[in-house]
Amino acid sequence: MTNVQTAKDVIEQTKAFHKRLGSFYKELSDKVEKERVKILLDYMSRHHDNLAVILDEYESGVSQHILNTWFMYVHKECDLSPFFDASLGPDMTAQEVVKVAIDLDKCLLETYEAMLQNDIPDDVSEVFQGLLDMEKLEKIKLAKNALKIETM
Repeated sequence: MTNVQTAKDVIEQTKAFHKRLGSFYKELSDKVEKERVKILLDYMSRHHDNLAVILDEYESGVSQHILNTWFMYVHKECDLSPFFDASLGPDMTAQEVVKVAIDLDKCLLETYEAMLQNDIPDDVSEVFQGLLDMEKLEKIKLAKNALKIETM
């Protein structure tokens, strides 16, 4: 699918995605029975809520010129099937939670990587490279913390 959007549009959509994931994990946390899984889901909910706040702060530091830059890019739709296909219920395991999280985070990474494949101005490219780097670091942090919680 070819999209014509501003950099601001993409950042706003990413913030909305993180907010949705935060709510998604919170709702799951309210349903699970296993304490470790509940702790993991609560952590993931806070993690994504925090990322939405970080994106707000990041966006406020980006110039209007960059935010208002229009560009076209081709990107496949994010696969949200982990929201719907996973066996997410009260008896889910921490491994199942982590697998869903990794699948959903992959969507964001692919979006930023697709943006960087296009002929966009260097200043816009720097913004999306920064967002890509941030998401990669957050993915690693999430994996490490999930492992710590799982082995408690």
